[in-house]
Amino acid sequence: MQARKLFSLFFLSLLVTAPLQAAAVELSAPLKSKLSGVFGGQPDRVSEAPIEGVLEVTYGAQIFYVSKDGRYLINGEVFDLDSRTNLTKERLSGARLNMMAQVDESEMIVYKAKGKEKHVISVFTDIDCVYCRKLHQGMEEMNKLGITVRYLSFPRAGLNSPSYNKAVSVWCADDRHKAMDSAKNEQKVSEQRCDSAPVQAQMELGKAVGVTGTPAMVLSDGSLVPGYVPPKRLLEMLDKKDD
Repeated sequence: MQARKLFSLFFLSLLVTAPLQAAAVELSAPLKSKLSGVFGGQPDRVSEAPIEGVLEVTYGAQIFYVSKDGRYLINGEVFDLDSRTNLTKERLSGARLNMMAQVDESEMIVYKAKGKEKHVISVFTDIDCVYCRKLHQGMEEMNKLGITVRYLSFPRAGLNSPSYNKAVSVWCADDRHKAMDSAKNEQKVSEQRCDSAPVQAQMELGKAVGVTGTPAMVLSDGSLVPGYVPPKRLLEMLDKKDD
């Protein structure tokens, strides 16, 4: 999966009352050409926007609005004032879930909840990130609270950086959990390489779903939560989402 580079022509937030329409539509040839020139490729999905004469185009977990005549491109959010909902945010969450669903749990390092599983979160993590380490220090507590944590790699320093190499070594270790625990505690992990390491693919996925820093949590509803959240507060937040 490749992260796409975004070119924002201008920024505009829209307040509208029309309901969101999700029917897929075909782009005209001129509009296809314009979008390809801006984004370097065609959108993953095109549908009617909740504004007359405007289409919603989705690139990964990025949503833009474009006039049907191909003149205007809008990078912003659409709100329904009647229901007081952020329609763009809802659609983004759905797109993010679809992308995350393409990753099998076997490609993650998973710390299962102890006892009854109440929640599952997917965390993009950097081994050398201070707050990622702080989150990991609360792993036992999160697991006891019924939270399963699924790790995906997102070394912020990029390919072939020390953090990237550590992530690869952790994945290629005989005991990934033990290697991850050691790495998060700033202990040396034996350097290893293997063809199965999904680190680069997960970095690209993270960028595509909107990760800009670590830790970054993708919740079961597709929402993206940046930064560290203490275990008990995290449980409260997850429980509230389920209400």
